[in-house]
Amino acid sequence: MPPASPQRYTAAQLGQLSGVGERTVRYYVRERLIDPPDGRGRGAHFDDRHLSQLGYVRLLQEAGLDHAAIRRHGAELEAILAKRGVACAAWEKSWAGASLRIVQAYRRLKAKQPAAAITTATRVAVAPGIELIVDSSRRLPPPAKLAELVELVRAAFATRGDGNRPAAR
Repeated sequence: MPPASPQRYTAAQLGQLSGVGERTVRYYVRERLIDPPDGRGRGAHFDDRHLSQLGYVRLLQEAGLDHAAIRRHGAELEAILAKRGVACAAWEKSWAGASLRIVQAYRRLKAKQPAAAITTATRVAVAPGIELIVDSSRRLPPPAKLAELVELVRAAFATRGDGNRPAAR
């Protein structure tokens, strides 16, 4: 069986396959996060190796690494592979399929996790240790009414001096 010919992609196609824009692909090349395209001019193209590099970069970004750390991580990885006698091209070829599957699985898992609900609220200090919290879905009463409410709550929590029991009436 003859070996399958490698896929060739334009920057736009590579971006579409990996979920980023063409400009991002070109930016990553400038930042040396992925290798430059093979060939020059109109014949320049990307391949599966670039696709795997892009997936690897995206995975490291989602893990919180910045561009400098990703470049450093890549250089360290190359040095480790060289010490073990593994050619980078051979490693990248085996990583190409695996990394894409890892990135896709990671994105599927991340999509299944519900996003944390973000709400806003207004906090009104009533007394030490006592706050009135009003969710943003509710309107606050006019200032005079709010002051009256605060005084009523303070009176309900008035203490005799021991700090725990309400005052006797």
